[in-house]
Amino acid sequence: MSIEITSLTKNFGAFPAVKDVSLHIKTGEMVAFLGPSGSGKTTLLRIIAGLEFANHGEIFFDGENVTMKSANERKAGFVFQSYALFNHMTIFENIAFGLRVARRSKRLTNEKIRERVLSLLETIQLSGLENRFPVQLSGGQRQRVAFARALAVEPRVLLLDEPFGALDAKVRRELRAWLTEFHNKTHLTSLFVTHDQDEAFDVADRVVIIDKGTIQQIGTPEEVRSGGGNAFVRDFLAIDI
Repeated sequence: MSIEITSLTKNFGAFPAVKDVSLHIKTGEMVAFLGPSGSGKTTLLRIIAGLEFANHGEIFFDGENVTMKSANERKAGFVFQSYALFNHMTIFENIAFGLRVARRSKRLTNEKIRERVLSLLETIQLSGLENRFPVQLSGGQRQRVAFARALAVEPRVLLLDEPFGALDAKVRRELRAWLTEFHNKTHLTSLFVTHDQDEAFDVADRVVIIDKGTIQQIGTPEEVRSGGGNAFVRDFLAIDI
C-alpha cells in the first residue's frame, strides 16, 4: 500500500511539532524516520496512524483520503517501544485481542482466531508459548508478541515507534535481523521511528531525516550517508566532507 502525505502541519498550542511535511511512500517500502529527540518524528508517525490529527494537510492510503479517519478505519498496525501488552492476559489472548474486539460483522470465529494466532506465533518463532504471560517472557520475546498483535488484524501498514529502544544491544540486533527477514517475505509497507542511526541504515529502504518538525533529507542509506545533505544532516550523522 502506498502512502501520500501532503503539506502536513501539527501544532501543540503555539509549538509547531510538524511543519508542512510532504512525503510519498511506495508500496512495500520500509522507511525509517530518523532524528533527535523532539524532532517531530513520533508525532508524524502518530498522525499517519490516526492516533493524532493534523491541523492542516492530507494523508492518502492507496489514493484514499484517510485524513479524518480513525486508526481502526485506517487499519494501521502500531507497535510501541513499551510493548503495551496486557499483563493479565496470556500471550495467546494478547495476540487475539484485536480480533476479539472487532465489529461483530467482521469478527472471526473462535476457530479462525485460534488458527491465526498460532500461525503468528510460528511467524515470530514463539510456538508453544501461547499459555505463558508477558512477565514470563524476555524483552525481545515480548516485543515479538507486540509485533504479532499488530499483525493479527492484517493491517494495511505497519507503524513502529522506537520498537527496539527498550532492549539491550544484542537483542536489538537480533530483532532487527528478524524484522528485515519478515519484511523481505511480506513486503508490508512499514514505517518506523528511531534515533539510532545504525538501526535506520541497517533496516530501512529509505531514511527520512527530521529536525524541528521538517524533513531535512530523504534517501537510501547510501545516499544519506554520502554527505550530500545540509549542514544539520552532516552534523547529526557526524559526516566529514
